[in-house]
Amino acid sequence: MWKKELCLETQFINNFYQGPLHSLVFIDLEFFPVYITPNKVQQRIFGYTITRILESTDSQYIKIQLIENHREEKYLIKEIINDLKLLQDKIFVGFNIINSDLYCLTKRIRSLRLKPDISPLTILDLYDPKQSRYRGGLNGLFEYLDINIDKQINGLYIRRNAKRVLSQKDNSSEIINRIYEYCLEDAKNYFYIVSNWKQKFPPLDPNTFLQYEFKVKRY
Repeated sequence: MWKKELCLETQFINNFYQGPLHSLVFIDLEFFPVYITPNKVQQRIFGYTITRILESTDSQYIKIQLIENHREEKYLIKEIINDLKLLQDKIFVGFNIINSDLYCLTKRIRSLRLKPDISPLTILDLYDPKQSRYRGGLNGLFEYLDINIDKQINGLYIRRNAKRVLSQKDNSSEIINRIYEYCLEDAKNYFYIVSNWKQKFPPLDPNTFLQYEFKVKRY
């Protein structure tokens, strides 16, 4: 398993919602397609990013984990579940996480027959299909909120190169470091969404945040 953790000294303003900054946890999963049959594709989880502001120091904590072989996916998902359980009283924030990240995670939990003992999570999904201004995904939202990111890596890089890492090709360490840089580009800028939100949108109402429950079979 490949993992890096770091803390950044930063100062963010909460222009996002009526609540503490420390309650927000940004989460992002990276996954890639595996062809089970020529007509059946299964998404497997390759990486995981989580970032939040630590209440003890006000620094931004970032953790990025990537698997280096297929067998590690189950252990990565178990660590994701442990983090979600540890932080289950927080508000989990992401872009299209309900229909993408959490959907994929739930399917993999079912496939691997895991038993997540997690209370329903409070979710704030930044994706709004009515907002045509930032249809370009998360990068479009960054641009709309005037968050300047010199994006060096395209998200397709992970889908195209994950298999090279998992098959332990000669340049796999170079690829995984490149994927780490891609994840870090987003992670370092998530809380600028919180700071810049008021420029374009009204503050969010916590009463409108969604509850997400992992509905899986109990084996």
